[in-house]
Amino acid sequence: MAVVHTDIVSYSRLFGFDNLGTVVRLKDLRRRLFEPSIRHHHGRLVQTAGDSMLITFNSIMQAVKCAVTIQVALAIENDVWPDDRRIVLRVGVDLGDVIAEGWNFHGDSVIIAARLQAVCPPGGVCISRAAHDRAGDLLRLPCEALGSLALKNLTSPVEAFVLWPVIS
Repeated sequence: MAVVHTDIVSYSRLFGFDNLGTVVRLKDLRRRLFEPSIRHHHGRLVQTAGDSMLITFNSIMQAVKCAVTIQVALAIENDVWPDDRRIVLRVGVDLGDVIAEGWNFHGDSVIIAARLQAVCPPGGVCISRAAHDRAGDLLRLPCEALGSLALKNLTSPVEAFVLWPVIS
């Protein structure tokens, strides 16, 4: 299963500026941009935690396409906002076994996607070697190798890449 984990950059700062307005904007973005893209790419939004989303897919290609589509749509959406009010995501993607237990999802790929998200540059899509080998080059996007990363609480390093969505 492919796993996408997203998180909003500086959400606490945005919330501090305008807590109600930020929540309303995020709800609107989920309804208009995120959820339609997830459905279009045959994904399933399985968890949210205010400023983050955990999304699963049966296809790594669809997972990466969805992550890139969301980043492009969000970048376009942000054009009307001042820099300090833009909602910007970091996204991590991995491929592997996932154990679903009710509303809880477990497994190395869930952990790796979350850890990759945490090191992802804002606006990028950070993917593991497993995701890159199966989908990364097929999208023909600018790609930056990050090398082997020692990620929080993982015993083995994870080779990672950042895909840079092209905004037209």
